[in-house]
Amino acid sequence: MTTNTEPHYERTEPVRSGIALINWHLENNQLGGLHLDFTKAPQDIPEGRGWCRAQPLPEELWPAHADLAVVVRFTPAPLFRRDARTGRVPANAVQHWMERLDACADALADQGFVVEEWGVPKMPDLHAGADLVVYRLPVGITPAPRPPVDLRYGRPPRPNFKERGSPTELWKVDCVLADADPPLYRYDERQGNAATGAGRCLVRSVDENLWPPGATDCVLAIWEPDPVYRRDPSRPTMQPGTYAHWARGIAHLGRTLMSAGYQIRRRQRPTSPRTDGSSAFLACRSIPEGTPPSPVSGGRPATRPRWRPGLLASHQETIP
Repeated sequence: MTTNTEPHYERTEPVRSGIALINWHLENNQLGGLHLDFTKAPQDIPEGRGWCRAQPLPEELWPAHADLAVVVRFTPAPLFRRDARTGRVPANAVQHWMERLDACADALADQGFVVEEWGVPKMPDLHAGADLVVYRLPVGITPAPRPPVDLRYGRPPRPNFKERGSPTELWKVDCVLADADPPLYRYDERQGNAATGAGRCLVRSVDENLWPPGATDCVLAIWEPDPVYRRDPSRPTMQPGTYAHWARGIAHLGRTLMSAGYQIRRRQRPTSPRTDGSSAFLACRSIPEGTPPSPVSGGRPATRPRWRPGLLASHQETIP
């Protein structure tokens, strides 16, 4: 059960507080609820509806000007799921997905949020659920949803129900980082706590449906400082040279990625060694000119973007 008090959104802790706020709205609308058993619906949701829960969206992927953004993951009701043994999908599964995604989008739009489904839609025969991107804009800013034409080169999200190897976009960036001078290794246990002088990187994949339009080979390149310069809450002061180390390491990573042909993007909120343990770049390459459009899929249409212009001012604060 939810409390009657809306959680406070704290911009300095957008992941924790943003997820709490969106989940509060979902639970108030009987669209989400606390649960541990993912094979059953939460007790406070009527049977047959499926349910939704907010999950983090890296800030590097947030829409321009957004001061809050999450991914809302929709899980269909058990009756409308693919049978794991036979691969059979109920005949009305697509209708169930569309109806429940529409219900979620409408409910959150009524609370002043912008709701969109990015990329090629996930499908009941290939995926365990679908994702909506939910975000909030300051007063006076109008959403700019991705038009359908932006999907002409869209890559379908990797299926949940098929074996998959390591995404090729990861090792491509690993090679770039390993060849840097000084090297920006991908995080490896063999490194231990060895210092490189420029920090080191962990490369994470990004779901294809979240890739920016017209982009390919998208990853998150997460820079971490050398051990001696890491944030230590038990230490009242930072190690001398920490700010310079951060500046050198982040600049080196940015130059390395751009020189390899990647377009990079950082989060709008500044990173600082006083408050953060790392700093990340969204790194993507543009789809080469002359690439043929992706084959037209006969799958589920994307959920229509939702926002209520009249509600924006009443639910949002102006960002200074």
